[in-house]
Amino acid sequence: MPNTVLKLQSHAESVSSKPQRKWEFFLVPLLLVLYIYFLSPIVEPSIEELLFNVIRSTKSEKFNFLTPVYATSNAKSSYSLSEIGQENPLDVINSKTQYYVKDPRVLAMSEFLSDYNSPMQPYAEVFVVESDRYGLDWRLVASISGVESAFGNLIPHTGYNNGWGWRGGPGGAYSVFDDFGAGVEHVTERLALGYGISLTPFDIEPTYCPPCAANPSHLWANGVVRYMSELNFYLNNLENI
Repeated sequence: MPNTVLKLQSHAESVSSKPQRKWEFFLVPLLLVLYIYFLSPIVEPSIEELLFNVIRSTKSEKFNFLTPVYATSNAKSSYSLSEIGQENPLDVINSKTQYYVKDPRVLAMSEFLSDYNSPMQPYAEVFVVESDRYGLDWRLVASISGVESAFGNLIPHTGYNNGWGWRGGPGGAYSVFDDFGAGVEHVTERLALGYGISLTPFDIEPTYCPPCAANPSHLWANGVVRYMSELNFYLNNLENI
């Protein structure tokens, strides 16, 4: 008799547990969908920023970093992607009686990418040379990679060497490059010829990242402007690096 009671209790528990497990089976995918569509755009940028703050805290600080730009009103209305051509960086450096064997922009780019622990750092000179070839601002392509892939640290497809999300939109054939240098060359050329050299990051945003352009915070464009501003700071403070 006791054995019969135990069996009945066990059977009742197993029956009552089945609906619960079925509910959990549907709950997990539902939560995942809600996270991807509603929480991910808010949470992940914060996590990325926290990650870089941790990385930076482990390195010896050489100067203060600029605070992020979060409002379009902070961007100069006259800003142009070819703005660097209006002022020769060599003249700026020479005016401070500083002399460098390499283009100071290459030194600034190299140190900038190194501080972000970027695998693109060995190609610092390629960023500058290719931008000059097409008349594009030397900071733009690197800054886009910062927003799209944390300067090559967060790439969806390993081995693609595509730190710009190039052709990575819905239905796109994600571009593959032999190395980051080849990626810099291709993206610089296509940006200059496809978008021109007179557009601001806010002008580029609707085509490059349509969901970002639809968001009032304009995270993509503001992120690009932020990194371009940081690169300017590196260039103007080479003597402190």
